[in-house]
Amino acid sequence: MKKVLVPIDLSSVSEEALQFAVDCACSDTGYLVLLHVVDYMDIASLGLVGLANREQELREEMIKEAQQHLDELTKKYARKGLKFKTRIVFDRPWRGIINIAIEEQVDAIIMGSHGRGRVAESLLGSVAGRVVHEAPVPVTIIRPKAMRDPLIKHWHHIGKE
Repeated sequence: MKKVLVPIDLSSVSEEALQFAVDCACSDTGYLVLLHVVDYMDIASLGLVGLANREQELREEMIKEAQQHLDELTKKYARKGLKFKTRIVFDRPWRGIINIAIEEQVDAIIMGSHGRGRVAESLLGSVAGRVVHEAPVPVTIIRPKAMRDPLIKHWHHIGKE
């Protein structure tokens, strides 16, 4: 895996996926594409119909905030031999991830298992699940540490029955 796409939704879970991508000893990754997808449905749901100026301001604010966060992450995780590229797109998250994976010709996608939260994810469908099923490249899903420990305990318990 020389080139890896890491979707960043500004959550701690996506940063855990980035940490995994940077530390992965099993790869010769030299290039990480950090992608933030702004869901245009989020903007539409704000009810700014007829307020084109405010909608454009909001888009610009979202881009600025996302770019600042991506820049901070590239500085935080910089290491010798690893290059970063940052991208911000407006799309449905799963579709934006797949389109950029194809456009950037990445070898793999490494992403967090949860983004917006369990309630939104159960109502909207799992972005990670959709990417796993439709991406043309291998996808690694990283569960947040807070979920891994309870799962390990659960499976240890089941294994002893």
